[in-house]
Amino acid sequence: MHFIPTDTVYVTIDKAAVKRSGMMMASDSIPDRMVISLAGKSALGKGDLMMLEMISQCNWTRPIYVALTVGEENYMNLGDNFIQEGLANRISPFTTNKPGAKNFDTEKTYRNVMTRYRYGGLEQKGLYIDETVMRMCYTHRRLMGQLALQLIAEHQDAKALHVLQKAERVLPIYNIPMTYMSGGADIARAYAFLGQKAKATEVLNALWTNSRQYAQWYLSLWGGRFTESMNDCLTQFYVMHQLCGIAQMVDKKMGDRMTKEVEILYKQYLDKGGIPPERK
Repeated sequence: MHFIPTDTVYVTIDKAAVKRSGMMMASDSIPDRMVISLAGKSALGKGDLMMLEMISQCNWTRPIYVALTVGEENYMNLGDNFIQEGLANRISPFTTNKPGAKNFDTEKTYRNVMTRYRYGGLEQKGLYIDETVMRMCYTHRRLMGQLALQLIAEHQDAKALHVLQKAERVLPIYNIPMTYMSGGADIARAYAFLGQKAKATEVLNALWTNSRQYAQWYLSLWGGRFTESMNDCLTQFYVMHQLCGIAQMVDKKMGDRMTKEVEILYKQYLDKGGIPPERK
């Protein structure tokens, strides 16, 4: 029976090749070898062996990517070495999950979002969008919100505003609802940081209405149906608490009103026999 008698694999790094690769961090201190952890794996499948073979042979002359939407079980522990470039994670020889490490390439992501990606006429009113396409629309909006926050953190406010404006234009809320799962909280937070209070309020109100309606519906259930919905109800309370924090940045009165409202709903949840999250 073939086996690998270790839980760590090392790959020697050609530093000159990494510098030529164009990947973010290539100008940083380059390690002598790449560390790949196999911890937690009882076996390596063909897919795992294929990825290890690609890494050992690529010499960083061509980039290797993993799609952003691929489940963690499909790429071993290589998430420790990811640098996000838009909708793909680039495998790098650097350990990027350490505190303070850079794992988001703002420049390449901005170029992808603003000039390379095409959105297929989603601004056409009345367009039917099925569940699969809607999930991808949500993925794009989440990326745009994430990118805007990264740009703000790097003091590139003008670019961040351009990203938010493009998100509003190519992923309009009349076709793609503004929800927490679609990155709405990041969009609202980015608008708040940029001082765009009217826009932040508009997004917050849409998110709040959505979560409040879900919470109220769960609270209208009884018996076994309510018991089965407790986790979903608590999820909406979590979302609403997040929105309260963002609202405080925009308008304290709005934040206080939202906080009071979620407290009333949560009391109703407990009065119906709902189990607090700390006891689950």
